[in-house]
Amino acid sequence: MKPVSLLLATLVLAPLSLGAAQPASAAEDAASLGAKILQVADQKAAAFPNQSYVASMKIFKDGRETKTLVFKMVMKDLEKQLITFTAPGDVAGMKVLMTDADTIFIYSPEFQKVRRVAAHTQNQGFLGSEFTPEDMAMSKLSNLWAAEVQGKTGTETTLTLKPKKQGGSYSKLEIVIDSKVGGITKIRYFDGAGNAVREQVRGGWKTVGGASLPTEIKMKNLKTNDETVIHLSEIDVKTEISDDIFSRRTLLR
Repeated sequence: MKPVSLLLATLVLAPLSLGAAQPASAAEDAASLGAKILQVADQKAAAFPNQSYVASMKIFKDGRETKTLVFKMVMKDLEKQLITFTAPGDVAGMKVLMTDADTIFIYSPEFQKVRRVAAHTQNQGFLGSEFTPEDMAMSKLSNLWAAEVQGKTGTETTLTLKPKKQGGSYSKLEIVIDSKVGGITKIRYFDGAGNAVREQVRGGWKTVGGASLPTEIKMKNLKTNDETVIHLSEIDVKTEISDDIFSRRTLLR
């Protein structure tokens, strides 16, 4: 799932007009500016080294709500994340741990075992939702993606992101940053053929600890139109979180 990684960006851009045919210098400028904007997004996201919240995750299939899951998320510098499911009963006690972008573990209380999520399965939906373990690893985009500015409309700036390394699930991303709310409001994911296959929309923006955070995250499968919606509550950015909890030992407790 995409327990949601909370990326923020505060951006003020002069109006841009990027035509289909650009001189090389303009393309270079768009890439250079895009990299800076994406880096700012990561810096804003990491403004709170300690983050925790409670989330309800509603899964919709064929337009009908089929299941609601509840979990607690704790994060340290975005790159360390621990999810603990508390409801419903059949998933209560299940945990997902990310110690870095390449290392994700899942604990099953039913079998009392920990398994590492293989890289080739990280793009699979988690517990029937549209969020995947891979979404957790994409908390810091600038480490994985090269950005280029595509344009600006009103308060919204669009960036195109292409992977720095081959072999990932997506050929590119398109993200929209809205200076009105100070963050990323939309992410579209494209497959190898260039087709948009997923869309994430962030809403319900609230001020927490002096920063604007989304409290509703929707992930839609553009092939099936199935959707998963996460609502955040009890957001805490002040309580210190120990590094010790981000270990396999914690999963077995």
